[in-house]
Amino acid sequence: MAMHAHNVQENARVEVRTRFGTLPVLKENLLTFPQGLPGFEDHYQFALFHDEDNSSVFYLQSVDDPDVRLPLTSPHWFRVDYQITLNDEETDLLRAESAEDLEILLIVAEDENGLRAHFRAPLVINTRRRIAIQKLLDDPQGSLVITAH
Repeated sequence: MAMHAHNVQENARVEVRTRFGTLPVLKENLLTFPQGLPGFEDHYQFALFHDEDNSSVFYLQSVDDPDVRLPLTSPHWFRVDYQITLNDEETDLLRAESAEDLEILLIVAEDENGLRAHFRAPLVINTRRRIAIQKLLDDPQGSLVITAH
């Protein structure tokens, strides 16, 4: 599987160890999860790679641990319009100024039936500031709107 990271200048990069080897990443392109991720609370910085052979799948790779790699995809690949509401704390943490700054990606798992997406725990990424959180939607007060096309 060929992995791709964008062109990188020598002086502004970090080497990210992956299962596929070491890849250079611009420091400014790293994603920061200020609270870590559930199950990986000690991992705060990640690189986002895509598989050149499969444009629907991305990989969120921990900068600190080559064994921490999560496959991701957009909910649009499942033909789903996905809407969530962020509370004030999440909005502040993401430093979001507008909804246009935010992108939602889903963690996926592959099994014999294909890809399964974890819709109740999306990643919300401020693409402009490179800050992200995982939004857990198991709160009974919350709502989840999924519209399949």
